[in-house]
Parts: sequence; C-alpha cells; structure tokens
Amino acid sequence: MSVPTHAALVAALGQPFLLGLPDGRSVEAHLSAAPSGVPMDDSYVCYSAVFELPAGVHLPQDVFRITAPGGDAWDLLVTPTAPVRGRATLTAVMHCLRSPEPVERAGGVQRAA
Repeated sequence: MSVPTHAALVAALGQPFLLGLPDGRSVEAHLSAAPSGVPMDDSYVCYSAVFELPAGVHLPQDVFRITAPGGDAWDLLVTPTAPVRGRATLTAVMHCLRSPEPVERAGGVQRAA
C-alpha cells in the first residue's frame, strides 16, 4: 500500500490534484490543508489531506484515484468534511506504520513546475 507522506503533502499545499471518479471522469481539487493527527502509538504516523472541490461540486465518500501534480497517484478513501470558503471538501486520513525509508523516498509528491 502506498500513501503520500505528510512532508510531501505539506510541500504541495495549494497545488491542484486530480480526483479520478469511479465513472472515469476526473475533478481537479486543490489541497487546502494537511494537518497532523494523533497516531495510536510511536510506531505509527497520522495526518490528513483536505481537498477543496470546485464551486458547486459535491462528491460522496468513496475510494478515488488521487493524482498529484508530478504524476504520483494513490487510491485513497476520502470522506466529505466541513466546507472551506463555501466549497465542499473531501478528506483522506492516513494512519499507517512509520516508514523505515527516508521521507524523500516514501510516497513523495513532486511540486508542479
């Protein structure tokens, strides 16, 4: 299983990501927040990614193919959360074992040029 690292998400704040819908369409959403969470113990990391949807777009909880500006992609469960600036948001929560790999190699997100 691959997920984006917290450091990579923080570096990509404000960047556009593509959310691949189950019907084959995609929606561009901006990463508006990547807050830290509370892991169950020191063996785990916990953080989330909040994606702000375009005006008038509302999506249900589902597993979406989320593609970063640099092309990295992950299948993540996202859930509708409180609106930001009047726009719907979807949030993915990562709660996983701390990686023994250096952060640069563990699910990084490349910034768009």
